[in-house]
Amino acid sequence: MSSRPVFPPSLARRLAKRRLQPTSTRPLHTSSPILNISAKPEPSSIPPSTALSALLSRLSLPSDTSLHPTLISCLTHPSYYSYQSQSQQQSEELPELEIVDFSSSSSISKGDNELLSTLGNSLLGLFASEHISSLYPLLPTQAIKNAITAYVGPSTCLSVARELGVSVQGGGNMGQPGLGRGSNSAGLPIRWSKVYIQEKNYQDNVQGENVPSRGPEKVPVARRFQKFLERDNKDESESESRISKRRENFEDVVAATVRAFVGLIYQEQGIHAARSFVHAHFLSRSIDLTSLFNFKNPLHMLSSVISSHLSSAGVPISANQGIIEKRLLASTGVNSQSPLFLVGLFLPSGIKLAEGHGSSKAMAEYRAAKNALLSLYLVRSEQTSPAEGLGIGSGAVSLPSSLYASSERWLDHGKISENVNESEQSFRGANWGGKEVIAESRDLRRKV
Repeated sequence: MSSRPVFPPSLARRLAKRRLQPTSTRPLHTSSPILNISAKPEPSSIPPSTALSALLSRLSLPSDTSLHPTLISCLTHPSYYSYQSQSQQQSEELPELEIVDFSSSSSISKGDNELLSTLGNSLLGLFASEHISSLYPLLPTQAIKNAITAYVGPSTCLSVARELGVSVQGGGNMGQPGLGRGSNSAGLPIRWSKVYIQEKNYQDNVQGENVPSRGPEKVPVARRFQKFLERDNKDESESESRISKRRENFEDVVAATVRAFVGLIYQEQGIHAARSFVHAHFLSRSIDLTSLFNFKNPLHMLSSVISSHLSSAGVPISANQGIIEKRLLASTGVNSQSPLFLVGLFLPSGIKLAEGHGSSKAMAEYRAAKNALLSLYLVRSEQTSPAEGLGIGSGAVSLPSSLYASSERWLDHGKISENVNESEQSFRGANWGGKEVIAESRDLRRKV
């Protein structure tokens, strides 16, 4: 009986051919050579000159190559070079490793947007505050602050950056320029270091030996055993007085870049060009100002506001000056599960302030008082702008920064022209109704 071959005939022939071929021997190295480790070159984080010129055109600046280094500085966050300096210090501690830095170049200015961002932030606050306070002269201070944040805050700066084509997607939101950039329509990247910002946020929120700023960790103890614990009132007061800093994120990095753009426009073309840019990209947005208010007791606040306005208008003080009458105007479904009430608020003289509806009388009174306060605070100024025809984007309100908008008309060899009327040389704001009423100010004085 013949034995069955282990391999098929074709495979056996291939193995026989390989056995007949001589094998090449490789020399063995007993000593390994010195390794020359170099960093992998990263993609260039500097945008091309065409992209920088296009961005200058969108910023209404001349497409001059002399502005490219300054524009690159606007696109550079301070964390970018801070992280590079830390990396260089770490590389100096390891002399046996040769690290090549391809990103550094003598032709690229190592400037960041810290100074221009601070300047732009001040300009944004100036333009927004004067626009809101002139447009709504009766708006409270806290509501003005909330409106300024809504108009020129970090979220709005992020939206403006995307409209300008800066840090749209990909390489702009990874903290590593060039990685994951995607298509060519991703926009101009911002040079920043995500690692450095995370380390800075950690250090700002840590004190001592890895102890959070809010104080040491407290072990839960039952009430009946708390009297046996030694309480240190000083440590508790210090831990409560500590306020954790706000952590910086990618939105703040983009906002700093946009503020630097505003500072660059002011530096190159003056305050009126910067004001036109801010009005065109920031203050022209539609924002619901009614969402900026949070009334706890609107009826009490409405009574105080009415008394303040009447006294400032010269009305003699009387006992029923701040009294507000509540009248039930209509109701339906009182005996059902879903009633509806309509309540109106009136002055003793019979003047109707506002009305509100609700499923209960208390809810209807609350809404009526809220509507009355909103109708008072959101009164728009009737002041027209004398500089509206100059094309500076002022709208229908005259602003302090719109004065002397045209240097050819107002200035003569650096001095104010004598042919201008005195009324045109000064700014007159809208008349304010009276002093501001702070809600629950009496309770705050008692706490202090």
